[in-house]
Amino acid sequence: MWQPPLNTWIKCNIDGASKGNPGIAGCGGIFRNHAADMLYCFAEPLGFASAYQAELSAAMAAIEIAFKKN
Repeated sequence: MWQPPLNTWIKCNIDGASKGNPGIAGCGGIFRNHAADMLYCFAEPLGFASAYQAELSAAMAAIEIAFKKN
């Protein structure tokens, strides 16, 4: 169950997956505020990768997006 962040915070939920391990992989995430409004989302194909690499790619992408959007 999704829990909202504090009023002044933005929450990012991420996930990465691969079909096979390793296999065709992708990752994505969604940024939402305390009212569950979608502020930004992303999805990235990763090609051939492990589930671990997909999860790390999602985390790195979320950090880069948060940095770029301040």
